[in-house]
Amino acid sequence: MNKSRKLSIYERNQLLKYSLKETDLLTKGDLPVEYLTGFVEFRNLELKINQNVLIPRVETEELLDLMIEFAKSSSEEISYLELGTGSGAISLAFLDFLLKEKNKALRVKQILISDLSTKALSVAQDNLIRLFPQSKNFSFKCDFLVSDLLKNVPKQKFNLVVANLPYIPTKTIASLEASVKDYEPTLALDGGEDGFTLIAQLLEQIILGDFLSLNGKIFLEVHETHTLDFIAKNYPKIMYNFLVEELPDQFDRHRFLILQKR
Repeated sequence: MNKSRKLSIYERNQLLKYSLKETDLLTKGDLPVEYLTGFVEFRNLELKINQNVLIPRVETEELLDLMIEFAKSSSEEISYLELGTGSGAISLAFLDFLLKEKNKALRVKQILISDLSTKALSVAQDNLIRLFPQSKNFSFKCDFLVSDLLKNVPKQKFNLVVANLPYIPTKTIASLEASVKDYEPTLALDGGEDGFTLIAQLLEQIILGDFLSLNGKIFLEVHETHTLDFIAKNYPKIMYNFLVEELPDQFDRHRFLILQKR
């Protein structure tokens, strides 16, 4: 038993919600309570998760707000792509928004959800079926795809691309809290030497493959070090090809990038 661990009010409430005892968690070292219960709430959706996927963070809900703001302002039919979906949190919460807005001006052509991990993609698919049993009758295409970034994505243009890819610099993984580094999948954490490796690869593939429509936007969650100055210094090609906007999260930490073709 982890006698040094002090449970938060949130953890206690989660244990009560799923009829579990405090000792059930205290005997699991630093295991996050969400992996014990098998569920996490994200934007009012109760998502099933396991240790093949990251636990969605509350800050990521702010990324969703930015996407929704863009979707509402766009006059184009939505053609949506997510890379690295994990549990499906972002895409399913966005889908929930779209379904609630279906009688308004929004038009949806396609929702394409992808991940490199087949195990993670299976979690996302299970969440779709459980949360949206009507998914087989959607008036638009909603597909899942195993893909290493854009490798297997069909050549076409999307106007809303979102990715919360691994962005933690490799050298800082060891300094993360035990509840993160010891339990959450390293595949979804390690972003390479500077944390921006996969993000840069994705953006290069988008340009080379012409995947983004003229008025489309790319929404990214990034590490706090991935500022405009960092990108301009280390990845000038990105600044040459994209207009890049940086935004903080609710805790005033640099967190999001929104990119559009120049």
